[in-house]
Amino acid sequence: MPEVAERAERLSRLRRARGGAARKIVRYGTGSVVATVCSQATFLVLYGPAGASTTLSSILAWWAGAIPNYWINRSWAWGRRGRPSLRGELLPYAGIVLGTLVLAILATSGVAHLLNGTSVSHSTRTFLVSGTYFMVYVVMFAFRYVLFDRLFSTPKSPAVLPPT
Repeated sequence: MPEVAERAERLSRLRRARGGAARKIVRYGTGSVVATVCSQATFLVLYGPAGASTTLSSILAWWAGAIPNYWINRSWAWGRRGRPSLRGELLPYAGIVLGTLVLAILATSGVAHLLNGTSVSHSTRTFLVSGTYFMVYVVMFAFRYVLFDRLFSTPKSPAVLPPT
């Protein structure tokens, strides 16, 4: 009989772990949608009507998305509370998101450069370059989730074994 109770307990823990992981992924996705809306809207306005460069547009759009993304993911998706550690949390987070920013700058300036000298209209150019900006973040979504999960997950304490 103890085996049945043991199996039931293991199954219960597995279900809780899966439910927690699914909830975390949904919350991360929701936070990413919020950050993407902030970021993409900023990029579109700056690069399109304002006529800013791809680099300036990418940097300011990144900033518009990085701030809500950090706080939503840290507190809601991963349940972290309290003052963040500069070395243990803020600097690694900055490295992850700055890496994505560099990719966005390279990709958007590359597409804008390819479109120079073509007969593409300003609105089509804006659509293509902002679509490139968006796609960088789509491609990086899963990779960033894995990195953020390692960064924000609280370390698990070692399992306490029952006395034998």
